[in-house]
Amino acid sequence: MPDRFLADERDTETLGVELAARTPPGGVWLLRGELGAGKTTWTRGFVRGLGGDPEQVASPTYAVLHRYETPKGRVFHLDLYRLGPDGAWGLGLDEDLAEGDFLVAEWPGEGGPWEGRWIGRLSLKPEGEGRHAEWTTALQAPAR
Repeated sequence: MPDRFLADERDTETLGVELAARTPPGGVWLLRGELGAGKTTWTRGFVRGLGGDPEQVASPTYAVLHRYETPKGRVFHLDLYRLGPDGAWGLGLDEDLAEGDFLVAEWPGEGGPWEGRWIGRLSLKPEGEGRHAEWTTALQAPAR
């Protein structure tokens, strides 16, 4: 499992840029971390890495879902803390999300309709004055 110490917000955004370059169209990132751990900061870097405007990226805590246009495709950034893993799908996200769209989900829980998609899992934890990032990537097998 790759990991890295992130000294500040700049390092966190840089990791987002780097991992965006390794994410195929239709990729999903499931982000875990306490409030203030850097999930939205990482997403700013991810959007930048896809050629989008990082200044548009905001926490989805109150809006639940943000959409960002990038030259490489749309990024759906959502917060499942209050909705649970299936809540966003009840709002019609499954009808709006195209095959090549990227999805970044904060507080994803254990389940979710990610079957058949490439998935990255990122954990951000406080460490000293910065944070520690660990991540894995894999193609999720389709449900049978």
